[in-house]
Amino acid sequence: MKTKIFLLVCLFMGIIWTNAIAQDNANNAEQGWYTSEYWGPIYCDGEEVDFLEGGVLRVHYVSRYVAGVSYKEVTQLKGQVTSSKTGEVFKVRETDKTFWEPGIYFITWHYNLIGNMGTHYNGTLTLNMFTGEITIGHTVCH
Repeated sequence: MKTKIFLLVCLFMGIIWTNAIAQDNANNAEQGWYTSEYWGPIYCDGEEVDFLEGGVLRVHYVSRYVAGVSYKEVTQLKGQVTSSKTGEVFKVRETDKTFWEPGIYFITWHYNLIGNMGTHYNGTLTLNMFTGEITIGHTVCH
């Protein structure tokens, strides 16, 4: 019985792995995982109230590149980071979208940060990679 279950699990894992590879090749997409640190200013009512950096994050990305035409990437980040101003530890949940075409290069990130002292930040920022300008989208601070 244990052998049958083991073989069945191996079969399903093989099917999942094969489908993942086929999907990547069919869409000219690439995906993967890595570990990273966090970086991000926090804005409330248009004013920077905190800056989070460091910590440990688990990152999953899916990217699609068409040579000389465009590059798109969706990145999901999960982990924790400590505030550089208050020492509060935040649980990070974030989705980043990167877009590049000749003359256009920006990253938009949607973040949800829950602190261990009761602070909660939720918002959207867009960074123009050519100019370094950050555009503040909708933010909620508690």
